[in-house]
Parts: sequence; structure tokens; C-alpha cells
Amino acid sequence: MRYFYFIQHDVKSGAAIIFICLVLICVVCFIDMWTGIDAAKANKEKIRSRPLRKTGSKIVDYFKLVICLFLIDILGLFFPFYNMPYGVIISTFGAIIVESISVIENFKKKKSNAAEAAGFIEEIISCTTPDKAAKLLKSIKNSHDKKKADQK
Repeated sequence: MRYFYFIQHDVKSGAAIIFICLVLICVVCFIDMWTGIDAAKANKEKIRSRPLRKTGSKIVDYFKLVICLFLIDILGLFFPFYNMPYGVIISTFGAIIVESISVIENFKKKKSNAAEAAGFIEEIISCTTPDKAAKLLKSIKNSHDKKKADQK
């Protein structure tokens, strides 16, 4: 009876993780659609119903990928070290990365400051020495001062 409890507990926690992953995929796809519509409005492009259909088909495609990797996770249940749906988590992580890149591209189309922030974050991560960090801080300050001057 005790083993049944552990199996039941693993299945419940795995189902919760899978559900959260599916919700995250939906959320990130809708964020991409939202930023895409904002970029189209900023560029005075015509808004059509196609983005919603495209978002729906992207969500379905991501779910198909999740289902395929979920099958691998089911096989993993037969191994004692495989205690989480790693395939589902990895596929969700990949979907979030792909959609995040698309969101950054939409920010660039919109000419938003958020696109610059993403570039600065990449540069901050790549700083390995104090000299590089000082140069980066100086370039951020110069960029900020230039934007202030342009606004006046």
C-alpha cells in the first residue's frame, strides 16, 4: 500500500508540472501575440485576425511537441532516477526561449526601449573583466544621455 502512495504522489506532482508547463506555453504565446499587435500598431500596419489564428496554431504545435516528449517521460517512469517529466520541462523551456526571442524582435520592430534592455542584458552577461564592465556602464550612460538630449 505504501508503494501505491508514492506512485500516486509522483503522478499527481507530474500532472501538476505538466499542467503548469502547458499554461506557461499558452501565456508566452499570447505575450508574443500582444507584442506583435503592439508593434503593428506602432508601425501603423493593419491589424487582422490572422495573429490570433497563428497564435492558436503555434500553441497546438507546441502542445504536440510536449506530447511527444511526454511519451519519453512515461518511459522514464520505469527508472527510479527519473522522477520528474524532464521532457515536458525541456520542451516548455525551449518554447519560452523561442517565443522570448520573438518578443524581443517585436520590441525591435516597435523601436521600444525594452529591445535595447535585452541587448544590454546580453552584454552584461558576457562581461568577464572589470574593464569590460566599466566600458559597458559608460556606453549605457552615453546612450541614456543621448536619448535625454534627443528628447529636448
